[in-house]
Amino acid sequence: MKSYLPLEPFKNLALSLSGGGYRAATFHMGLMTYLSSVIWEGKSLLERVRIISTVSGGTFTGVCYATTIAKNKTLSDFYDKMYRFFCEEDVIDKGLKKLEDFENWDSEKDRSLINALSLVYFEEFEKETFALLFDNDSHLKEIIFNATEFNYGLPFRFQKTSMVSDNRLYAYYGNKQVNMPAAAIREVRLADVIAASSCFPMGFEPINFPNDFRHKESSRLEDLKESFMADKWGKRCKFPIGLMDGGMVDNQGIDSVINAEKRMRNYKDGLEKFASKDVKAIDLYIISDVSSPYMVPYRITKEKKPEKWRRLSFKRFLFLGVLLLLTACILVTVAIFSNKTEVSFISGFFTSLFIVLGILCFFLSNIFHWAIRKFEVPEYFAKKLKVFTRMRFGVYEALMKNRITSVISMVSQVFMKQIRRQEYGRVYNDNEWKPRLIMNGIYELSSEKMKETVEDEKGFKSEYMGIPSEKLIETADLADSMGTTLWFTSQELKDSHKRRSMLNALIASGQFTGCYNLLVYIEKTLWGKENSEAYKSYHKDIQENIKNLHENLLSDWKRFNENPFWMVDEKKT
Repeated sequence: MKSYLPLEPFKNLALSLSGGGYRAATFHMGLMTYLSSVIWEGKSLLERVRIISTVSGGTFTGVCYATTIAKNKTLSDFYDKMYRFFCEEDVIDKGLKKLEDFENWDSEKDRSLINALSLVYFEEFEKETFALLFDNDSHLKEIIFNATEFNYGLPFRFQKTSMVSDNRLYAYYGNKQVNMPAAAIREVRLADVIAASSCFPMGFEPINFPNDFRHKESSRLEDLKESFMADKWGKRCKFPIGLMDGGMVDNQGIDSVINAEKRMRNYKDGLEKFASKDVKAIDLYIISDVSSPYMVPYRITKEKKPEKWRRLSFKRFLFLGVLLLLTACILVTVAIFSNKTEVSFISGFFTSLFIVLGILCFFLSNIFHWAIRKFEVPEYFAKKLKVFTRMRFGVYEALMKNRITSVISMVSQVFMKQIRRQEYGRVYNDNEWKPRLIMNGIYELSSEKMKETVEDEKGFKSEYMGIPSEKLIETADLADSMGTTLWFTSQELKDSHKRRSMLNALIASGQFTGCYNLLVYIEKTLWGKENSEAYKSYHKDIQENIKNLHENLLSDWKRFNENPFWMVDEKKT
């Protein structure tokens, strides 16, 4: 089989930053700080990134880095800004306070939780618009922040490409079906892009475009009433449209990188040096991912013992209703014939109470039949469903829990894992992409994964690295334990030490996992048997550079095993 090993390894890189809330944002931050320390032919690997594609939590990191270098600021500025925001800002608390402040909602946006958070992002994290990225050139030639639109169910890309022409559109600002002109995207606030990209279902409502993106200096967005270009049926989509989390259709942003790489192959007018003569314009594509390919097995909820309320059924409410009304009749009789005021008052009070409760029981006893009529269930099925009126609530409990948990599992795991496999398959099943890929997963060095790796007959991936130290694995476990949320746990919010410990673990995990995967890439891909002949065709200088790079990475790996936080500690000082 022909080898498609890159002709010039490490020359041009692409980087995907997956979704996954704060866990994703800070893990990716760690990877990027490590890439900035790895030098290839005079430049860091981070400076060699030409394409960056981000989703949800990864968009926090992507936006922050892109604006930092657009302003000619340093990596330390990027690191400090990210660390301060995630360590010090309680975004949800501020967003909820803004949402409930009815008198001071000073915004063009509709009142909603996602819009409240976007205002917090603007005030506390990022005040720039997309114009900054268009007006300032950097090593990032293709920048894509991914959301999902709710008209066609397609990725909605807020992007900047270096391909500019008055006669041809090289990239859609949105997608092919729903889009906006370049003048409009320049006015879009990056804080709103973060909100749209990380607007996950059930947690938030959709954010509307362009209505919720308008502000005092957005005349182009104000005039935007329909899609800039017609869809494939010749129609222009009418605005507004709903946008939500980009992870709903591609949580790794892989599709956007594939499209951007195709654009790079056609670069001209001074950009030819990025238009590789190789089969791909990208020599190494790193997909940084905090989602796992493994599912949590579904566990059925078993019926509990029929005690207390679990013994009830809809039919039993009829009996209770009759009993309560009979009791009320008796109490009325007592009140009428009693000569004592106190007895009459108490009897009257409980008579009223029992009548109300009796009516409520009659209503509950008939609610199932009401629902059948309300939803116009066919008579054939209605007769069959009468069995549910006699069923105990304990049985209902198990039936409902199993349905709810299975639906949640289907949406959050089955669908997401299936989409994940399909997107990864687009590059891993492509022979031209395969020798250019690194998947940098947060779970790779966790104790559970290491146990599987060591027990595997093939053993550990590297003959040079050795088994990771306990300290490193413990740090990986701590990082992997954080949920994919836009907040910390209540304990972490209250205890700044715990919050910083989690942040440091996530950053360190991104750093040493990145180091680990670069070593594996050199040893298993560049030096692997499958590409041995292609590797021999490299010039001796390239082979020597790869060898030196491996030695430097191995030195870092040993330091990470001794102290997983050594790079984090250096930043502190």
